[in-house]
Amino acid sequence: MSKDIQQQRQFKILVIGDSCTDLYQFGVCDRISSESPVPIFKISNEDSKPGMAGNVAKNLEGLGHQITLVTNKEYIEKRRVIDERFFHHMIRIDIEPRVSRFKMNMIPEEKIMSSYDAFVISDYCKGFLDFKTCNKLVKTLSKFKKPIFVDTKKTNLNCFKGCFIKINEIEHRLVESKPADCTLIITLGKRGAKINDKIFKSEKSELDNLVEKSNYASLKSINACGAGDTFLSGLIDKYLQTSGDLQESVVFANKCAAIAINNFGTYSIKRSDIL
Repeated sequence: MSKDIQQQRQFKILVIGDSCTDLYQFGVCDRISSESPVPIFKISNEDSKPGMAGNVAKNLEGLGHQITLVTNKEYIEKRRVIDERFFHHMIRIDIEPRVSRFKMNMIPEEKIMSSYDAFVISDYCKGFLDFKTCNKLVKTLSKFKKPIFVDTKKTNLNCFKGCFIKINEIEHRLVESKPADCTLIITLGKRGAKINDKIFKSEKSELDNLVEKSNYASLKSINACGAGDTFLSGLIDKYLQTSGDLQESVVFANKCAAIAINNFGTYSIKRSDIL
């Protein structure tokens, strides 16, 4: 076994957030319906994977950590219909029922909470975590003096005081307000990620080279699915392994995201992928 793998420590992490199922339906579309001018798609096979907070948990497990996931009970589905000949993404269908809000009694008792090494809030704004709930949750988690990592779609970030907040470039432009005592990590796609004004360049993925040489730009959008979750998981892993080296953590997170993009669809990274 590699020395690098042997030296990795296992941490106990609590993940809280909205989860879904990412469903991929593959088939062929080669004619138009006679009933209406719409394409006819014949499904040949399908694959499903955990998405959103479920994908964060799966990535962290793949990196060797012990994970507790607190998430919605309602079934949320993101269904992607893909022409298997060209990997052309034809349509995405979202099934989003009304989701019950998170309640504080969903997290373990105080004795167990104090045993966690980090907390993660994966907030996709599907109804599980509203602003008031996040505000109360962060105050509760802060009592345990462990790092709190957040990935959110919210535009008002004031409920995440003292947290490490990972958002993408578009989400950052939409931010209306944020607390002074948070750390923002902004992902920039294939350009890498940024903390304050410092940009950490990402490794160019094999998929980037493929897309540049082909017309299958839709393949890029499919493979980028879940890459932000992988970035967040890599960031958390390295931050804990290095006892708080944020810059090294961002470099490692970029590497993890590039590996995820090289694999089709929602891909949960594993420690062996790094080597």
